[in-house]
Amino acid sequence: MRSVAEITRDIIERKPFLEDALVRGIINFNSLAEEIFPEVKEKTRNSDVKLTTIAMALRRLSENLQQRNILTIEKKLQEFVDSQTTLRYDLSETTFEIDKKSSEFGNKIGQIYSLVPIEKGSYLSITMGTNEITVISRSKYEKEISNILRGAKIKSKVKNLAAVSITIPEDSLDNPGLFYYFTKALTMDGINIVELISTFSEMHFIVYEDDVSEASKTLRKILRKVEIENL
Repeated sequence: MRSVAEITRDIIERKPFLEDALVRGIINFNSLAEEIFPEVKEKTRNSDVKLTTIAMALRRLSENLQQRNILTIEKKLQEFVDSQTTLRYDLSETTFEIDKKSSEFGNKIGQIYSLVPIEKGSYLSITMGTNEITVISRSKYEKEISNILRGAKIKSKVKNLAAVSITIPEDSLDNPGLFYYFTKALTMDGINIVELISTFSEMHFIVYEDDVSEASKTLRKILRKVEIENL
């Protein structure tokens, strides 16, 4: 039979926002114990499970998570001491359905790469899935890209986007939770991430232009913390 502590931990691990609240120490253990009580009782198959036992398990879990979180964040942040942020405005995103019957579809993608020049301030991201392809570029290329892929069904079109990019230390490639740390910070600040794009040493957060200032502030706050800690 599994213990109350084990089941409580499993429940919290499935709910990232509850886990984050425990890490930050902003949740009432007794209230949370009441909320998860039915599930814990069902999984322990023990009718004698008490709320106080669950609350104690939550308290201990919170202490363990806080200690582990401090060590993990400190390690991750130190790797970003030389990171830089870059902003690009006036982007649009169009998602097309891949025309698998057309032998020319691949050539058309090549035409898009030829259309958008590789120069300072330029932006182009092409992501191909199993059944669709998403193209993000400067808005001025939107019509020409749609013209190149004419005949392909447009599944989605989003305008007024911006990219907030940060450089990733090359030696942090194998660092678990790297994306989560930044996406969590943006989410907690109420910023909607339209797309997340990455290359070997860059992360690009595609957000609405209305949110770009706040998104940049959130990411710079993280990087600023690194600078201060390394003075």
